[in-house]
This record gives sequence, C-alpha cells and structure tokens, in this order.
Amino acid sequence: MSKVPHIPPPDLADRTPTWTRYSHSDVLWNIASAAGAHAVGFGQLRSYGPLPSARFDPHPEPAGNRSGELVLYAAATLLTALAERFQHNRAIRRDDPTSPIAYAWRPIRTLTLIDLRGPGAVALGAAQAIGSYRKDITRRWARALRTAWPTADGILYSSAMTGQDCLALWAPAADSFPAAPDFARAVDTPAANWQHTLRAAAAQLGYTSG
Repeated sequence: MSKVPHIPPPDLADRTPTWTRYSHSDVLWNIASAAGAHAVGFGQLRSYGPLPSARFDPHPEPAGNRSGELVLYAAATLLTALAERFQHNRAIRRDDPTSPIAYAWRPIRTLTLIDLRGPGAVALGAAQAIGSYRKDITRRWARALRTAWPTADGILYSSAMTGQDCLALWAPAADSFPAAPDFARAVDTPAANWQHTLRAAAAQLGYTSG
C-alpha cells in the first residue's frame, strides 16, 4: 500500500485532524506573480485552478475560475518561499517573465490549519510524504480535506524542497490579510542589499541567480 493512498479514505470526515493555530504574530512569505496568466496582487488568492504545477489546489476538475475555491501558497521563511517558487528551473532570475514579487506579512487573525506534518498526516490516513508526493494525488487530497472541513483556513505541510513549514491558504483565509504587507519587493529590484539576499539564498539552495 502507498504511504499516501491515491484515494483519500472514505471516512476522512470522521477522523480527527491535528489543528495548528498560526498566530497573527508569525510572519508569512509569498512569491506572487505580477504578470502572466495568473497574476495576483498582495493578499489575492487565485481563483483559477487546479494548476498542474500546484500541490494543494482545492479546485475541482476541470480547471477553470472557481469563485468559491481559492488558494495562496505561503512559507514561514523567505528561503523556503524562494525554493518553492523557483524549483522548476532552480534559478532565481531577475528577468523572470512573471515579474515575481516577494511579500511578507502577519495575518490579522489567527489561522486555523489542518496540520499535515508527521503524525497529523498519518492520523488522516496519509503520511509526512504528502508534502512531496505526486501532485495529482495531493490535489485529490486537498479537495477531500476542503470538503471534510470547509471552515479550515488551509493546511500546514512540510516543503518538498527545504522541509520547512509551508501553507496552502484556502477561501476562508481571504479575510486574514492586512491592508498592506510588511515587506514587498520585486525580484528584479536592483537594490544591492536585496540582490545580495537573493544570491545568498540561491547559493544556500544550490540554485543559480542573476
């Protein structure tokens, strides 16, 4: 049997999740696309989905705009946000055509998240590996979790790239964003200290940069 069953258990809603409260004092990071097909501004959750490259999109198939299903991916550190956002080519590039912007913020209220790290995933019939498992399967789990606990703000899981905390925030979390972020900077901003930060992150990750 797979450590992460390809079909979530039929009694999923009868199981007891591990709930984690993400405090409004904890910083979150997101790398958003300011250009391209799925461009969003700060605090905007994506309504179009599911995307083949996305791990925990809760949108039903086939892909399309879903007013009731939203998602935004965040991380507890800038390093993990960069690792996740640029994992495809493992390159943090200033000339990225999607014009990525790094945002940091603190939620204006505590987030209530389904914890899929370690024992939390096991208790629901999956495994810690769900954070790095096949994305078509993890999206199926996302849909099942969203159906079972529709008021959850999203899920907390371990990054497939760094092992650090990541969040997939869903529609209930839409009211948790402040009016403005604590930090916002485009990846192509030429400020020397910012570019040094990006080069240092790329070096730590083994990515290229430029």
